[in-house]
Amino acid sequence: MKQILASLVLALMAVAAAAQTLWRDAPMLASPAEISALMPEARETSPARRAADPSALLEIPSTAIAGEAFTATYHFESQRLQRIHLRSQPDTPERLQALVRTLQASLRTSYGLPVSTPSRPVATLGTVDLLWSFRRMTVQLLMVDGKTVELIYSANMPSRSPGL
Repeated sequence: MKQILASLVLALMAVAAAAQTLWRDAPMLASPAEISALMPEARETSPARRAADPSALLEIPSTAIAGEAFTATYHFESQRLQRIHLRSQPDTPERLQALVRTLQASLRTSYGLPVSTPSRPVATLGTVDLLWSFRRMTVQLLMVDGKTVELIYSANMPSRSPGL
């Protein structure tokens, strides 16, 4: 009986690990078809976008986060979701700063303190580059040019083989 219970617990843990999600409940390692089914507003990226970045297969052109419009791009390796890149360019510096503060507070609530704050010798005043690591994923919050906020959810696990 103990062996059966132990096997059941291990099986449930494996399912839970495989089902870990990135942004908006998108499962890590999901296929483009699975993401399209979960996110009906997702569409294929343009041929020009795919030529520039072959991993960028799907996108949501506009989705609201913290009152600002973001573009969400889904990146796949071997037809498995590896990264979701969210990007916004608020209209004013005040809205940009408010967005960064809101996202940073939300991420701290969800994932705790960031694990790293890289310092760059040429970083401009006000640059933000924060990284959180949680289970099998990382979340990075960036503000690099004083105009753009980026939020990147990445899987930290090897791609599974198509046969698995």
